[in-house]
Amino acid sequence: MNGVITVVRFVVYTVGGLAIRKGWNWLIEDVDPIPGSQEFDNEYYQTKSKYKRLTKLKEEHEAYRKNRRNNS
Repeated sequence: MNGVITVVRFVVYTVGGLAIRKGWNWLIEDVDPIPGSQEFDNEYYQTKSKYKRLTKLKEEHEAYRKNRRNNS
């Protein structure tokens, strides 16, 4: 009986530890960096370049659709 309790306790602690670790990582992973820090600047410039790239693609797509509509 002690063996079964030991195995159950081991499984519960292992699963609990994994759940707590994944929950903690999920909780702290999406924290915004402090403005003025190097991490904030890096994230800001990455987001700004992504915005410019997507805006350019949207304009190209809209121009293509406009030309296609006018030619029909």
